Amino acid sequence: MDEKVRLAITARRVHIDPESKRREYIQRLERLMEQLDEMMADPGSVREIQLKAMGILIKAISACYAMVRDIDVENLEREVEEIKGLLAKRAHAGRSLA
Repeated sequence: MDEKVRLAITARRVHIDPESKRREYIQRLERLMEQLDEMMADPGSVREIQLKAMGILIKAISACYAMVRDIDVENLEREVEEIKGLLAKRAHAGRSLA
């Protein structure tokens, strides 16, 4: 009844290239910032949406200068998609009234 269990763990080397990942995140953030800039510059956009886009733009710029993590970029992308949805609804409502 006194059985012994042996466990063997083999360590394997994993190559992590943080610089490559960082470049990818920065490119994603740059695309988001371009979209946000267009949203803020749109003269037909609602002020509330422009202010929301500006807040997200500030967070995106801050993320560029901080240690960028994938979750940060994904959250910003989600927020930009929300604004795009609001703009699409507004555009659709405008076409329905015309």
